[in-house]
Amino acid sequence: MIRIAASKIWVSGGPEGLLHDLLEGSPRPAPAPEPQRPAGAAPGPWRRMSRLTRMVVATAGPLVQGRADLDSLPVVWGNTMGELVPVARFLDRLYSEGPQACSPMAFQNSVTNAPVGHLSIAMGLRGSSDTISAGGASGLVALMRGIDLLRLGGARTVLVVAGDDLNESTQRAWAQQPQAPVLGEAMAAVLLSLDDPGPAVEIEIGSAPMAGFPVLARATPLPGEPPLLPIPDAAAPEACIGLVPSAGLALVAALAQAGRAGSVVDQDGPMILTARVLEAP
Repeated sequence: MIRIAASKIWVSGGPEGLLHDLLEGSPRPAPAPEPQRPAGAAPGPWRRMSRLTRMVVATAGPLVQGRADLDSLPVVWGNTMGELVPVARFLDRLYSEGPQACSPMAFQNSVTNAPVGHLSIAMGLRGSSDTISAGGASGLVALMRGIDLLRLGGARTVLVVAGDDLNESTQRAWAQQPQAPVLGEAMAAVLLSLDDPGPAVEIEIGSAPMAGFPVLARATPLPGEPPLLPIPDAAAPEACIGLVPSAGLALVAALAQAGRAGSVVDQDGPMILTARVLEAP
């Protein structure tokens, strides 16, 4: 059985009482506080990180600091929108001043896997690294990839990180929508383990939440997405933390940290995923 051995959530209002607010639809104003540099992350590289990357390092860093398996620990990174701010700045300078004015450092910070690359350098991770981008379901697809790595063998523990930031690029773009949603941001990291104690977690394709337990399911489509399949009796997380494209992993972590069994359902076009968290023994 695969268990969540540890987890950390970075979200507006902090992780305390998060599940209660999600289920009640209590709004938590965005943005979240600025990420704080964790022990082990050097000040110089930290200053050069984007805000999204700082969210990743501040959330996942404490889970791996001091571990003995850093040379082999696999990492899965799930993200929907990518490094929009560095990309926008790089392309603006490229088109306005030409390629000779573009910094190689700025380009390397624009690629989708840059945040987890910075995490690996900062914390000394040398295992394999996967980057997942699957629309609104990126958080749960990243979780599914982490579970698959454990089931396939070769690893006893996997770090999964997923989330999106709130930035001026997405705010400007989404403000053009006929019914602009309230946007939010969140980041989550979980250590999945075959050996350590913690609440069990499982995932499957399709809508299959556990009856009689809380269900969290995004109800608002992202721009360009078709209408989402309604999930009966589900609480919509965007009513609490705003619309966060890859919030699925944070919702799973909220259930685990509260010690509650429950389900998280998310969608990307015709694909539907259900993650189920079981109470720790």
